[in-house]
Amino acid sequence: MLDFIHQPDSEVRLGNYLQFQLQQRQWTQFRAAVAFVKYSGVRHISKLLNEFSYNAFVKISVGIDHDGTSMEGLSELLNSVENRGEIWVYHNDNNYSTFHPKLYLFKNDIEANILVGSGNLTEGGLFTNYEASFCVLLNLKIDVNLILLRKIEAILDLWSDREQDTAQLLTSELLNQLVRNKYVKGEAQVRATQELASSRNRTSLFANIQVPRAPVPPRQTPDEPEDLSEEDFEVEIPEPVAAPGGNFTGFAMTLQRTDVGRGQTTAGTSARSPEIFIPLSARDYDPEFWGWPGDFTPDPKKPRKMDRRNVKMRVGITTVDVNMMTWPDKHDFRLRSEALRSAGNVGDILRVERTDGQSGFAYYVEIIPQGTLQYSQFLALCVNSVRNSKKRWGYY
Repeated sequence: MLDFIHQPDSEVRLGNYLQFQLQQRQWTQFRAAVAFVKYSGVRHISKLLNEFSYNAFVKISVGIDHDGTSMEGLSELLNSVENRGEIWVYHNDNNYSTFHPKLYLFKNDIEANILVGSGNLTEGGLFTNYEASFCVLLNLKIDVNLILLRKIEAILDLWSDREQDTAQLLTSELLNQLVRNKYVKGEAQVRATQELASSRNRTSLFANIQVPRAPVPPRQTPDEPEDLSEEDFEVEIPEPVAAPGGNFTGFAMTLQRTDVGRGQTTAGTSARSPEIFIPLSARDYDPEFWGWPGDFTPDPKKPRKMDRRNVKMRVGITTVDVNMMTWPDKHDFRLRSEALRSAGNVGDILRVERTDGQSGFAYYVEIIPQGTLQYSQFLALCVNSVRNSKKRWGYY
């Protein structure tokens, strides 16, 4: 049986198809290969995928090209299957080949349901984008159908094979490496880049038509299997923190050797303290952005030194404590954190964006390396210079 699925103006969209198939108990396997994964899409199937993975095998290959896949999307997908399935990351570093399939396969010993189309695991790809797909139900007792299935499984196997070093099994450690090495970014950074690009004025040449919205995602906490108790699960829910104020949403600054260098490296000598140096002029341009001076307290050990300790900042996928401090004799403002110093190189751009605090961190931090599209866009925001320094900074 062959069927055609299109969206957004259809009663059955790709997201509905996946939700329905994940609830069918006859399937023993779910395999897929998709170009892009975002939290907005995974949240629509994560609960069902989690339940499905207790009774069937799950194996998904995901691309990470063109900032189409986010850190949050990979994390949610990994958490959905836990150790009961496999999520593979596929990427060719040749800079001109993009991993771009959209293939979904449900099967058991006697039949297979296969969908090939244009929709990714993003909310747009599942519901609101203009997408088209063919799906077919194969009777595996028919030889020609079995041959077709084996061809499809062969390419899925290739896209989850370590032999060519283009596929790696996703783990928490690999996800950290992908973030540190700029293969994937947080969704806040991607949104900021897109907003910068779309802020240019242009004359509209097309109509603006509203399309059906995506449905409200199911509750995200998976139902516990009947044979497990609460003690079998440890779910860490971060406590909200106070939201910073300020006139601006974010701050950008070029990094210099004083920020990311380590000073003396000779045995027996002390390394430089892990501190990012913010010009006082930058702090005073929007003091409320940094919580200055209301959130700072005097240091009893050093006269006139002020500290804001244990400020929660999200760096990659890790939330770290950062100490903000003002040194009166040095006439500068500093962020003390080894995680911040280790993340960048001289010439990179530090981007600090304040949040609403509801996710357990007050600031979202990204290091934007030289040579990237984002670098030129954020460098354009760094319009303020610092006397006797190459450092530049700005707010947005």
